[in-house]
Order: sequence, then structure tokens, then C-alpha cells
Amino acid sequence: MQRAFFCFSLLLLFACEEEAPGCDTPAMLIDYAGLDGCGFVLVLEDGEVLEMGTFDQEPDFAFEDSLKINVSYEPMDNMASVCMVGPIVRITCIEKAE
Repeated sequence: MQRAFFCFSLLLLFACEEEAPGCDTPAMLIDYAGLDGCGFVLVLEDGEVLEMGTFDQEPDFAFEDSLKINVSYEPMDNMASVCMVGPIVRITCIEKAE
């Protein structure tokens, strides 16, 4: 009986943990260095352009123009940039697309 209670407790513990955000949004890195105050930006599949603000973790790869990636992000409200090509976002996950 104790073993069943222990197993049930473990199951409940692991079932209640929140999952980390996955890199589930396809995007492309585009180099906007030709525009004042710009660098690399994200271009989503629908054509929306996002400026990258902060990163939860630094990417483990070098940025390249037209590099396909997967990303997760959150809007950073009340932020402004010199580039001004799109909203600024906090990157919660970024990885190269396979």
C-alpha cells in the first residue's frame, strides 16, 4: 500500500510541473545593418518583423543572414529602439531550424 501511495505521489509531482517554453515559431534571421540603428531582426512566416531585445539564454550559434530558426518570444512593452522596424521582443528560446 505504501508503495502505491509513493508511486502516485511521484506521478502527481511530475504531472504538475510546468513545461519550459519550446522554440515553436519558425522565423528567419535577416541582417538589417543597412538601416540606422539596426542589426539582425526576426522575420516570421507571415512577414511580421520583430526586433530582438533581451535573451533568456545567449544563442549557441552565430547569426547569419537568412538563417532559418525556431524561436519563442514575449513582447516587451513600453520599449523603443532606433531601428523602429517592428515590436521589440524578449527571446525565451532560440535554435537553428533543422
